[in-house]
Amino acid sequence: METTTGPITLADVRNALGGTSPSSTNAGPLRKILGRGSLATIQKHLETIRAERVAVVMEAHSAVPPAPTEAVGVIWGAAWAQAQVLTLARLERLTAERDAAQTLVDIQVMDIASLTAELDDLMEASQARLNEQVQGFAQAQELVATQGQALATAHAELERVSTAANAASALAEREAKIERQALQATVDRLTDQASDLKSLLTRLSPALAA
Repeated sequence: METTTGPITLADVRNALGGTSPSSTNAGPLRKILGRGSLATIQKHLETIRAERVAVVMEAHSAVPPAPTEAVGVIWGAAWAQAQVLTLARLERLTAERDAAQTLVDIQVMDIASLTAELDDLMEASQARLNEQVQGFAQAQELVATQGQALATAHAELERVSTAANAASALAEREAKIERQALQATVDRLTDQASDLKSLLTRLSPALAA
C-alpha cells in the first residue's frame, strides 16, 4: 500500500484488510501492510470492523450463537499481551522523557548559577567603580574648597595691599604738597628778600657814588 502520514483511520484499516476477513487476522499483519501506526490503534479499528460485521450477521439471523470460549480466551490473551506491551512502551517513553527533563533542569540550574555568578561580578565591579567615582568627587570637592579658601585669602591680601598702597599714596601726596608749599614759601621769602636788597641797593647807590 502507499505510505501516508497522519494517524491511522478506520478507512486505512479497511483498505489494508482488502478481502481478508477481520476475524482471521490481527494488528501485526495489518501494521506490516500499512507501514505505520501503533498496534493498539490498528487493533481498535479492527475490533470496530469485527463488531460491524457481527452486527450485520445478527441482523441477518435472529438467533446469535454464543461466542466460542476458546476464541474469546485467545482474544483476551492477545489484548492483555498487547496492553502489557503498550504499558511497557509508555513506561519507557515516560522514563526517557523524565530523564531528558531532568537533564534539561540540571543544565538550566548550571546556567542560572553561571549567570548569577556573572551578575555578582558585574555588581561588584559596578560598586567598585561607583566607590571610585564617589571618592573622586569628594576629592574634587575638597580641592575646590581648598582653592576657594586660597582665593579668598589672596583676595583679602590683595584688598589689604591695595588699601595700604592707597594710604601710602595719599600720605606721599600730602607730604609732597606740604613740601611744595614749604618750598614755595621759601622761594617767596627769598624773592621778598631779594626785592628788599635790590631796593636797598637802589637807595644806597647815590651815596656810594659820592
